[in-house]
Order: sequence, then C-alpha cells, then structure tokens
Amino acid sequence: MEASRQQSIGLLEGIGVIELGGDVGARYCGRLFSVLGARVIRVTEPRPAGVVGLSGAGVAAFETWLDQGKTLALNLDEALGSLSEAGVRAEVLIVGQTPPEVVGADTAIAARGLNILRLGLTWFGHEGPYADWAGDDALIQALIGLAHGFGPVEGPATLPQGTSPQVIAGGSLYVAGLAALWGRKNGRISRRVDVSVLEAAICFTETAPPTFEQSPGEATRKGVNRFGANHPTTVYPTADGWLGVTTLTPAQWSGLAALIGRPEWGNDPRFSTSAARVSNADLLDAELRAILPTNTTDHWLIEGQKLRVPLAPVPRHRELLQTEHWKARESFLPLPGADGLRAPHLPFRIFLDGNLRGLPETKTCGAPLAGLRVVDFSMGWAGPLATRHLGDLGAEVVKIESEVHYDWWRGWEPLGQSDPPAYELNPVFNSMNRSKLGVSLDLTTPEGLAHAKALVAQADIVIENYAPGVMAKLGLSAEALQAVRPGLIMVSMGAFGATGPWSFFRAYGSTVEHASAMPHANGHADWPPSLQHAAYGDPVAGIFAAIAALSVLHGRDRLGGAWVDLAQVECLFQLGADNILAAQTLGDLPRLGNRARNVAPRCVVPAADQGASLALAVSTDTQWRALCGVLNRAEWAADPALATVEGRNLNADEIEAAIAAWAEGRTAAEAADILQRAGAPAAPVVPTHRLTAEPHLVATGCWTFLERPHVGRHITAAAPYHVDGARPEILRPAPLLGQHTDQVLERVVARRAEV
Repeated sequence: MEASRQQSIGLLEGIGVIELGGDVGARYCGRLFSVLGARVIRVTEPRPAGVVGLSGAGVAAFETWLDQGKTLALNLDEALGSLSEAGVRAEVLIVGQTPPEVVGADTAIAARGLNILRLGLTWFGHEGPYADWAGDDALIQALIGLAHGFGPVEGPATLPQGTSPQVIAGGSLYVAGLAALWGRKNGRISRRVDVSVLEAAICFTETAPPTFEQSPGEATRKGVNRFGANHPTTVYPTADGWLGVTTLTPAQWSGLAALIGRPEWGNDPRFSTSAARVSNADLLDAELRAILPTNTTDHWLIEGQKLRVPLAPVPRHRELLQTEHWKARESFLPLPGADGLRAPHLPFRIFLDGNLRGLPETKTCGAPLAGLRVVDFSMGWAGPLATRHLGDLGAEVVKIESEVHYDWWRGWEPLGQSDPPAYELNPVFNSMNRSKLGVSLDLTTPEGLAHAKALVAQADIVIENYAPGVMAKLGLSAEALQAVRPGLIMVSMGAFGATGPWSFFRAYGSTVEHASAMPHANGHADWPPSLQHAAYGDPVAGIFAAIAALSVLHGRDRLGGAWVDLAQVECLFQLGADNILAAQTLGDLPRLGNRARNVAPRCVVPAADQGASLALAVSTDTQWRALCGVLNRAEWAADPALATVEGRNLNADEIEAAIAAWAEGRTAAEAADILQRAGAPAAPVVPTHRLTAEPHLVATGCWTFLERPHVGRHITAAAPYHVDGARPEILRPAPLLGQHTDQVLERVVARRAEV
C-alpha cells in the first residue's frame, strides 16, 4: 500500500466548503475539511495589522493553524463566487457559534436558493434554558462535571485550560456532517446538521450517569491524580522527569510490582485488586514516590513496557517536538505562514491501497449511513465509541468478541459465576455498545478466523484497537482483509500508533493523557503534572477514529481503500495545539490554576447551596462591564487599569473576593442565571451524579433510555447531533455476548451463496 504522509491527501477533493464561524469550534471543523482536501473559503472581515481574533499568548500561530489551507472572503457572495471560479460546487456551509448566527445562515441559504448542507455549531443549542447563554470552554467543563472532579479534595473545583470542548464539538460536527454528506451522495436529502458544544463535550463524562444509576451515590473529588475507579492512574517523579503509571488488570499490577523490585506486592491483599489499591492509595503513592526517583524516566518506561505495564513519560510541550517517536511519525510538521514553528499533523496516517476494483455500491434511505457495514474488533472506550457514532448514524455495526476474550469493559478482573452473568451488567459497556449487533468468534481457531473474514468480505469499514501487531498475528492484517474486501477501510487505534519506536507500548486513556503534555497545562504551578480525568484520551480518540473512517470513505471511489494508522496520543495534540505552538515562541508557560492569560476573571467561588460552586469566565470588555454592574462596582468599569485582561489578572484576588462575597448569598444556579441575563458568562459547577437532573440537559433531551435483558430500562447519552432537526434514533441496546451470532452468520452464508 502507498503511504500518504502529506498534511492533505485530497480525500475530500472537489467538495466546496464555506465557513462563517468565528470561534474555535466552527473553525476547527473547517480546518478538518481543509487539511483533508476540501476547498474551504472562510468569510471574515480583514483585521488591522497585529490584531488577532483570539487573545492571549501565542494565539496568532494558533489562528494560523485553525485556518490552514483556507482562502479568505469578505462575505458569502464573494465566497460563492470564489468556489464557482475554481470550478468547485459549494456543498457545505459551516456556521457558529450562536443561535442567531445559525438562523441567519439558514435565511441567507434560503434567500439564495442554495442546495447546500448547513453545519451549525452553538454553545448550548437552540432550545432549553441556556440557549441564549454566553459560552466559554471553562463553563462547558463546569457544566459537564469535569471541573468538579478535578483538583484537591478540599477544593475548589479546577477549571481545565484550553479549548478542548470546542475542538471536540468541531470534530463531532464534522463526523455528523460527513455522514449527512454521504447520505446526500447516496439518495438521502439532508439540509442541516446541528451540534452544541455542551452536548458534544458530554462524551468525557457520559459514563457517570449509567454508573450512578446502577450504584447510587455522590461524586466527590478524590485529590490530584486520584480517581475512584482505579489506582494508580498517577504521575510520579523520577530521577530526571515524570512518569505516568496506570495499572488496571492483575497482570499489569504484578508486572509493575516486579519492575520496582517488590514482586511480593503482586499478591499483597493491600494492593492486588483495583479496589484495594484505591483504599490504600496514600500508602502506595508514598512507596512509589520513594522508589521511582532512583532511576530515569526512560529506564522505567522501557523496562516497564517490556512487561506490558501501561507507562508513559509526562513531557512538557517543547519536549514533544524533540521526542524520537513523534519525530519518526512526523507528528509535527512546519506550519505554513508561521516561520520556524511546527504544528500538530493529523493524528492518523493513511496508507492507500489504490484498488478501485469491486468497490461496493451504496444507496441510502433513512439514516445517513444506512447501507454501510462496519466490523468492530475494538474493546474498552475509544474504539467502541467510534463505532457507536457510526451505528447511531445508521451503519450496521457487528461487534466481535469471544466467550474467552470479551470486551474488557464487561470486566477486567475475575468475575466468577452468577445469574445473570456479571459481564452483562456493566453499565458503561452497555452505554458504549448500543446500536450494534453482537457476534462471538474465537479468532484463534480456523473456524473463527474464517467467519471473521467472511464478515469483513461484506463490510465497508473495520475498526480495531488491539495492541499493534495482534491483528496481524491473528491473520487479520490490513493486507489480509483487503484481499477479501477490495476498497476496505481499516482503522487501527494504537495508543502510540502502529509505527515508530514506541508502537508496542500498552496504554489506557490515562496513559494517553500522560504522554500528551496536557498535564503540564492544567492545575496549579506547585502541583505535579495533573490529569483532569481518569481516561481522558479515550473519548477523544473515539471521535478521531470516526473522523478518519468517514474521511477515507468519501475519497474511496477515487483513491481506493486504506489502512489508517491512528495514534491516540496524537489525537490529544489536536486539543493542545495552542500550548504546543505557544511553547515554541514563549517557552513552557506556568500553570495558573483557574485563571487564564486570555480570560479574567476566570474563577470558581462557593455558592449558598451546600457544596455548590459557581464558575465565571469573562473575556470581553462588554462582559466585564456587565459583571461590574451586577457587583455594583461602577468604579471598576471606569478604571483603565482593569480595562484589559492583563490588568484584571493583576488584581484577580480582589476581584474574585468580591465575586465570592456576592455569590455566597445565592445558589449556584441563581447566581449563574443573574450573571448570564446581565451578559457575564457564568455557570454552576455540576457534579457528575447530578448530570441527569441538570435542567438544560434534561430540557434538550441529552439523556435517553433503552431496554436490555438483565438490566431492564437504563440510561444512556443520546447522540450529540441533530440531522434535519432530529436526533438519530437508537435502534437497539448493547448486545448480549454472542446474541446475534447465528443471525449474522446465517446471513453471511446466504449472501456468499448469492454471489
């Protein structure tokens, strides 16, 4: 197969896109179209020299990255003319991020009689109590429960830095948009797709409501780098840096114990199970903090990974560009228009097979991806989320497990015998694997392997997240599968990718965050590098796997099938691009806790209701004056020393104290509503156990219910997009182990007989 390593390989060649969005989310959606080959025209007013649309350190380069490959126009008609002159048909219009902007775009499309797919991004959607609220990434992270769980036990909740929610929302809009565009190419008429940043970002915490439904309780902060389900998922100092350590399975824990010279800990009742390590986390951390500084990060990393222990270095942002693995993968490429700077490449490498023989014909009716077939060899969170997106959008997804090696999210420690089987009860598995058929095959037997290939022979897409090399050892490499299915698209989701010196590394979502440099952006300067989530990398990689699969699908009729080598860590580089670029010009920036360089005040303060908090994020002059009005501090609004973000940060202690004094007599919800109605962005800090009662999420239908044997009626997050005003219908709950084996295999045999 031919390896394609250019930033754009023309998968979307011939698609004309007009971008009206002014904020990061809509612009990131446009960036994906642009670097994957579409002709993107961005409508924006020219800015005076030296002025950028975002504020803060290093943003000029970040804006250049967001707009890479795009052409600028002054208005919609000029953009349409530019596409026409280039001989490219306008097929997509991206707009965001407020409801009036989206409605205005719909009006403009109708007035011009355009047959175009409109992709609309808003912060909170078009309906519900927050529809008119001002948005900010910090407020989104407060509302989805991410901030509440991040930080020391005693609080306050910690707001993660950056624009991750918007990037995730832009990627989600791209996935649903490409699905709708595929439907338009194959007989389905779709006019518009809508995504809200809030609902797209729920992917980070959507596992909590099903878990609390099964085991009621309350979410509490466990401390920096502490999470309740497992320990360690932690960062420890070494002789020359930092090491991220995660152990989940008994084998991984025994491997770590042997690595550090404590083999007896493998069976020590204080540490031998996940629950025991959580209960004895203080003791375990003290031991590891004493042992790991006796050697280097590289020593522990390489020797531990040989034992299949999920370890990772925890580098600073500048160190990423010097890491041999990322150099070998060409993870960072020169950024056109930013001399000397290197920016994150796409997080996947595409190896085209160029085979145009026997490509399947697809006619769509109903859901956008109806008629597509997906074989899912993935387990856990990242891969199953990718295939869930495809299933929610109408593709037929067949999930492959076996009775010996079932999805580890059914259970990773011995479950014992029970009725019903414990492996059918895990709420997270059930949430992540809806919209799929379940087939049980033992891939280590000739019969199981033959059935798997027969399934693939009738499929369009295969997604797998086994450790690199496992599929090949089973006889299911990309070459082997493309031999039985010309035009097949296969996505492999190794944590560090399938190529490069670290390709053999074992990892979980925590390991992915460890390796991404993001722990050096979040939290306070005196904290160790800090994870914001127990498995942050998983949902991000899931979305990018769907992005990769659908992008190749759109180019398949011209370029053939492909094997996609996706690195989950590289997916997080997309979310951290602003810091990666800033570090190259300004050095590694100090961590500021809840404060930020481009937003002030940005803080969390206590509210009147027990244990509740209020988050604020004020970035513009208008918002600052609105806050001053609510606080009855007219002198602040008139003070030139406070007229800039920099000035307000210098006086942050005084400003935040005034906000706290005002908020202490109001509930978090009341305070947020008062501030938002006045024009000052704010939101309550929501714990994950209250997500299902969060008023806006309830009003907009973010949660839905399915019926499944053994568990009955259970909650799951609805698909985070609307196509032509409606969410995709979820047709089936997660499969029981092997539930559809006979049904699917009988159909495969029948189809082979027809051929």
